[in-house]
Amino acid sequence: MNIFPSRAQAPRRDRHGRGLRGPIIPMGMPAWRTRSDKFDDIITWEILQYREHLGERLDRYDVGVLDVPTHDPAPWEDGVPLARFFPFERPARIHGRLIFYRMPILQAAQRDPYPRQVVHEIVTNQLATVLGVSPEDIDFFGMR
Repeated sequence: MNIFPSRAQAPRRDRHGRGLRGPIIPMGMPAWRTRSDKFDDIITWEILQYREHLGERLDRYDVGVLDVPTHDPAPWEDGVPLARFFPFERPARIHGRLIFYRMPILQAAQRDPYPRQVVHEIVTNQLATVLGVSPEDIDFFGMR
């Protein structure tokens, strides 16, 4: 026997006269998306385009996005890294993980009149490094 009243049946109230409690924008609306979600969409679109053009060459690599680097820059890195590749041991099913850092990339893109082009170049250069080819060889804008 439960002696406490159920919170599901408690009346909702206007707390301290501040209006309704809860989200103002429904989850299905475009304004619900955060800046982080929108950046993830850009990186996802770029990677999907490269998967379409490069096929199976990217199947054994993971891609992720973090807000900022978790470690200090390595001695060979100039300033804050925009992305990093972490290789795995070859018997593993996945050969490595490519991490893009949202805040450094957005700061670099702010200084350029074409911010989407900056993101594209960063993704292209990182994938070319991972695959061991020239960026011009895999750039899908040059393939059209």
